[in-house]
Amino acid sequence: MRIIRISNNTIKIALTQNDLVMLEIDFSKCDRNSPEAKKLVNILLNILKRSGIYDIGNKIYVEIFEEFTGGCVVYITRKENYKKSGKDNSHLMYHVMFQTDSIKELIDLSSRLKNEIGIIIKSSVLYFSDNIYRLLISFPKSYIRQAAKSLKKIKCYSSNDRLVIEQTKEHYDLLINSNALSKICELYQ
Repeated sequence: MRIIRISNNTIKIALTQNDLVMLEIDFSKCDRNSPEAKKLVNILLNILKRSGIYDIGNKIYVEIFEEFTGGCVVYITRKENYKKSGKDNSHLMYHVMFQTDSIKELIDLSSRLKNEIGIIIKSSVLYFSDNIYRLLISFPKSYIRQAAKSLKKIKCYSSNDRLVIEQTKEHYDLLINSNALSKICELYQ
């Protein structure tokens, strides 16, 4: 069993097939809300609590993925109101992730965002996995009204859920790490 802290709120636990046998978990029976999945999560939470590695809090989000080697990977994310601190200015920024499987739609989206609200966007990053592009933009929350009018017109899947964004950063490959809107627009003009 390997425990890795991914962020302040997320822990990744990699379990081998032998770990599952030792914990008496039949992964083939682990399905959403199944007794076997709940048993696995409870065992892992107890291990984390006893070891003092992770303060779970009241609400958690759990994802379990099967590995081709017979083991699994479990992500446990604490859901809470994110604390504001003097050093962390993330609470001042609004993050939106857009998803598309079409390069044409990605180009159109990038061009539209750049033209309509590009002046307020502080960062833009592009991720990719399994023929899916995810474009993450960030802008100051003080401009949310100005941005909302443009964002409502966009017809592709989007999310501002912090967990979705954190999972994208963890599971997707980073294609463009800064100024993605401008770079995408420049490449396809």
